[in-house]
Amino acid sequence: MDAKKIWSQTLSVLKDEVSDIKYKTFILPMEPAFANDDLFILTAQDAFSQEQIIPMIPLIKNCISATTGKELDVKIELPESSLTLEMIHQHSSAKAPSASSESSASQLNPAYTFDSFIVGAGNRFAHAACVSVAEGGKQYNPIFLYGGSGLGKTHLMHAVGNAVKKNIPSKKVVYVNCERFVNEFIGTIQSGKYDDFREKYRNADFLLIDDIQFLERKEQTQVEFFHTFNELYESGKMILMTCDKPPQSLSSLEERLRSRFSSGLIVDIQPADYETRIAILNRRMQDERITLSDDIVDYIASNFASNIRELDGAFKTVVAYCFLANSFTLDDAKIALKDMISPKQAKQVTPELIVEVVARAYNITVNDIMSNKRSKDIIVPRQICMFLCRSELNMTYPKIGDFFGGKDHTTILHACNKIETSLKDENSETFIRIESIKKRLFN
Repeated sequence: MDAKKIWSQTLSVLKDEVSDIKYKTFILPMEPAFANDDLFILTAQDAFSQEQIIPMIPLIKNCISATTGKELDVKIELPESSLTLEMIHQHSSAKAPSASSESSASQLNPAYTFDSFIVGAGNRFAHAACVSVAEGGKQYNPIFLYGGSGLGKTHLMHAVGNAVKKNIPSKKVVYVNCERFVNEFIGTIQSGKYDDFREKYRNADFLLIDDIQFLERKEQTQVEFFHTFNELYESGKMILMTCDKPPQSLSSLEERLRSRFSSGLIVDIQPADYETRIAILNRRMQDERITLSDDIVDYIASNFASNIRELDGAFKTVVAYCFLANSFTLDDAKIALKDMISPKQAKQVTPELIVEVVARAYNITVNDIMSNKRSKDIIVPRQICMFLCRSELNMTYPKIGDFFGGKDHTTILHACNKIETSLKDENSETFIRIESIKKRLFN
């Protein structure tokens, strides 16, 4: 059955059955992954969206039945769920022996492109390297991207695959999650069809393998991947891997594999900084044609700094709550996110955080404040930082001086006294600024 055709017809019915916000935020972004006479699988963008859509399954089933005349079981999965991958794999295997490699390329998420990737300080180098690879550059091979969950590694990998398919269609792109690679190899051992497995992976021009850490403690699969890696590398084919840690930390991986993973370009992707998180949220608003106030955007960006998936989930939660409440205030956003911001996530105010928030408030950089620049637009924010370190953190003058690059305690004392004097006038710009900064620090 044609899953895309079924879903296109079903969307036209669903659009009139749910609210506009539910349709645009949760229903429309889903992708049809698989369909046969019994089962229809849709993939949600993320776990949060999946949770919101599952209660709508009866409605979706009815709409599918109305458009197709068939009673299908509907599953809402994530793109890399075992059920989704297994059904796609079985379907492609049944169609033709050569379909498996094409299926690997088709698993690329078309939404993950370089255009939709927000570049920031923490991922700029990784982005540049991946763009170079997608344009045919081979100076970096293999590329090993590592970092925590939800930082954009998979997005970049899919972006490479999508760019190659578009710009160099003659090249064979094979994308696979390492967990699936392991499961496929186990199936190969059981069936004895090694030639099919090796033809699929060793004939690739671009092998994109996600979450390579799943190779740990899989001895036979490590041997197979070692030979696959060698054959591709020696043939000048491109290998791109992602992992949650650097190669040297894969302690239960064979040394010869760690050595090969380390032989190319190793790139650490860091969590997005505040400015990048704001840019991501602005892009989400642009894509969804939704406008949130600056204080709501700041609240989301300030409280969800660990990874982009959490940031996206928070954004969707706020949008859905505010639309349902028909109110778009900061208090509404706080209510919407109260269960997502746990006590463990509460911000710990540190000198570093004070400097970051003050720099943001004055539209300057952290480096400006920590430098020896003497212009007024830098001195005042620096003095405010010193004052807040003293008044809010109870740091001693010598400790504050050490933090700001070894400044004398008399300099710190002068700064604190000057700001304290300015605060006597509650209508002064400094008073208003500091009150706003305190809210960002402690709320």
